[in-house]
Amino acid sequence: MINLFESKNLLIIRETFLSLLPIVLVMNTLVLLSGLTNLLDPSKMTVISAHDNELHRLYFFLKPLFVNLSLSHLLAREKSLDSIGTVLIAMVCFFRISGFLSINESSQLVSSNGSILISILCTWIAITLLQYFSRISHFRLIRNKSNINPRLINTFNLMIPGLLTVFSFELTRQLLGFIVKIDISNIQLREISGIQELILYKLISLFAWCFGLHGEHSADGIFRLINNIPSIEIYGIQLKAFHDVFMNIGGSGSTFIVPFLILFNKPMTPFKSIAQLSLIFSFFNVNEILLFGLPIVLNPLFVIPFCLAPFVNMMIALTAIHFGAFSISLNPIHWMLPPIYSAYIATNGSGWAIVTQLLCIIIDGCIYFPFLVLASRQYRTPLRLLKLFGEDAYSFINEEIDRQQERLFLAKQKSALNDMTAAQKVLQQFQGGRFILYFQPKVDAVSLKLLGLEALLRFEDSRGKIVPPTFLPILYQQGLSKVIDKKVVSMVFSQILQWRRMGLQVPALAINFDKDFLLDRKAIKEFISQANKEQICFYIEITEHTYTVEWETLKSVIHQLRAAGHRISIDDFGAGYSSLNSLLVLEADEIKLDRKLVVAHEIEAERGQVLLASTIQLCHDLGFAVVAEGVETSFQLQLLQRYGVEVIQGYYVGKPMPSHEVCRLFRSY
Repeated sequence: MINLFESKNLLIIRETFLSLLPIVLVMNTLVLLSGLTNLLDPSKMTVISAHDNELHRLYFFLKPLFVNLSLSHLLAREKSLDSIGTVLIAMVCFFRISGFLSINESSQLVSSNGSILISILCTWIAITLLQYFSRISHFRLIRNKSNINPRLINTFNLMIPGLLTVFSFELTRQLLGFIVKIDISNIQLREISGIQELILYKLISLFAWCFGLHGEHSADGIFRLINNIPSIEIYGIQLKAFHDVFMNIGGSGSTFIVPFLILFNKPMTPFKSIAQLSLIFSFFNVNEILLFGLPIVLNPLFVIPFCLAPFVNMMIALTAIHFGAFSISLNPIHWMLPPIYSAYIATNGSGWAIVTQLLCIIIDGCIYFPFLVLASRQYRTPLRLLKLFGEDAYSFINEEIDRQQERLFLAKQKSALNDMTAAQKVLQQFQGGRFILYFQPKVDAVSLKLLGLEALLRFEDSRGKIVPPTFLPILYQQGLSKVIDKKVVSMVFSQILQWRRMGLQVPALAINFDKDFLLDRKAIKEFISQANKEQICFYIEITEHTYTVEWETLKSVIHQLRAAGHRISIDDFGAGYSSLNSLLVLEADEIKLDRKLVVAHEIEAERGQVLLASTIQLCHDLGFAVVAEGVETSFQLQLLQRYGVEVIQGYYVGKPMPSHEVCRLFRSY
């Protein structure tokens, strides 16, 4: 799924059709309203021709041009070309190579068959050529940018590349005229049966949809071209009415039932907004919002139901026709007729046709439902992770698609997919395991006597292997930092009480709190209350950047913790976001230097020592005790002892260890 989303070309094509969505919906609504009288007139129920609706014919005719304009604009922006000039050049190339618009010998404007696929292909090739020619410095009319409006420079420098691009298309057009001398009527599809033609038409349509192209428009263009059907006639296959009524219920992929499945199933809440947006339009077989918003197209998860449902519907309907339940009228019907009503009109009022279509809709629901459940589970992964920490509920903020900010939406969607994939891997890793605590010693810098311990979260998998805390950033991205802190607090209290029952004297323990936990007044109150009850005081380690979040609230929380006897430690000082000014406002007892300050790069060792010594001296002058973490060598220890650090932590004086190994350390306390 992610690979498809990361294809830039497919994303551009998808955005092309999404950019057209407003005009598509507006034109379809106008077409529906303009034909409403005919739809409700009993004398005209069976015949609604494209010739009866000038607006419909105009809209169908302009689709390839709409795609050309939208795609050329997006590609111009993507390739940093002048937008207006690029759009016009691409439009001329499309007109010339496709014959979409031309002027005959009588100076009359005439049109030929238009095709969405040809429009995309011509536009892409034209702008690729334009970009190639634009990169050649000899083709730039203006090279010195001084004293000339940048807009004017871009316009002039597009002239020669534009001329060469149009010339390339003219040359290609002439070559095709000499090479292609085959009468296209000789390869018409009318030589095959109507059912075979219908299957081929649907396969082309579904294949195009799976790559982000508008399936029906693409298939119509190909079939009209092969069958030599004029552009004013929209029906390119013999069984068009059968296709629209029984194979395309609710739009491509027979998606009419999908919004209902989402809205009436609570586990599918993440998709509710898209379902609400698409529901009304699905009644009129307009399903672009659902296809691109859910998404169904460009999403391998839905390939099977999207391709399977139409053909299952076809078999059901053909079986009913074979046994004489109903027959399809030879006259075309309007493709926007709502389901149920469309079956009634297309079969001259057959009740069995309505039953058949209802059966198709129900079976479509059965086909789509398991895949929607699977998709919703991807979005509900944080809920399952949450249960590992003993919580019962977790809520998501549903993202609504915004057509005006599609790129932002895609970026968020890609990020969410990556996060969910990582979270699912963590969840699989957690199956059958449990969270445990490790403890790392904090020792006196001079005597190396044990002063305290820092509690660190680890995970033990089902095979007894200890998993390092690489999973924590992923869990934090899923909004679980507060839950993790609560879990750690609970485990720390349990461990301390266990040590006390063993008759051991427990030194001061340090635990890390994230901002979400600190800003939860109820959680802090419960923590202080339990600590008072058990007569335990902690070192609360808080990263410096936490102080930038809701300062006033956090300041009040720090006051409460210190008043209750706990000490505040600023963790990771010097990790890259430190500011000397922050030392003036930080309310803390000690500063814990990040290991990057302690372990300076060899090339910068001398300067690193100067910075380390100055930082330690500054912290002391401001009244803070100093803890150095990440100490790995005797040289580093001696250096820190010389600079006056009070507390040492690192692999040289003690690695993180499980609770049963900590007991022997208490003898030196």
